Amino acid sequence: MMTGYYELRGVEAPWGDYGDILLHGLIEEERDGEQTTRSVTRSGPLVPPITHPFGSILVTNDLREKLIAQRFSGLSFEPVKYQKVVRIAWEQWNSNAPEPAFYPDTGEPEYYLLEGTHDEQLAATMPRLWAWVVAPTKGLQVQGTNTFHKELHPGTDVAREYYITWIGERMMRWLGTNAGKWLRFVPVTPR
Repeated sequence: MMTGYYELRGVEAPWGDYGDILLHGLIEEERDGEQTTRSVTRSGPLVPPITHPFGSILVTNDLREKLIAQRFSGLSFEPVKYQKVVRIAWEQWNSNAPEPAFYPDTGEPEYYLLEGTHDEQLAATMPRLWAWVVAPTKGLQVQGTNTFHKELHPGTDVAREYYITWIGERMMRWLGTNAGKWLRFVPVTPR
């Protein structure tokens, strides 16, 4: 029985939106009926085990295999392809500095990736990525908050509506041990 619930969020990146783009990248989703194709544009070579590009959650193949072994209920995975990989070793920059080492020419964060050159050799070395897929539960979220209606929770280890993902205590502890550097867990009280 789960004793606590948490909203799952990505870690706060340095340098605001600039760091978010460098850490999480950009994702595109194309739907064709029931089929969803996801592709990511991101920096490399660093790929954290779990990232949160614009409301999605992506995991590396290594973390996916470990998650599957834990048999968390409510969670499945779909493949993600790399659309573009730009070599920016931003993890070597001073993360305590008030500004990134450099800005894109346009000044807009996404242009680190959009204007950057695709590095085919780097892309070939990047870990396989998977989308973390949780079926939405209609009406679950208490509108205007980050919590949910307890009576509508599906009873799984992970649940979501819209872009908020909630996890139970067991999953929070496991993720904290295995990927905690890249995550934040915000306690919530169901209503």
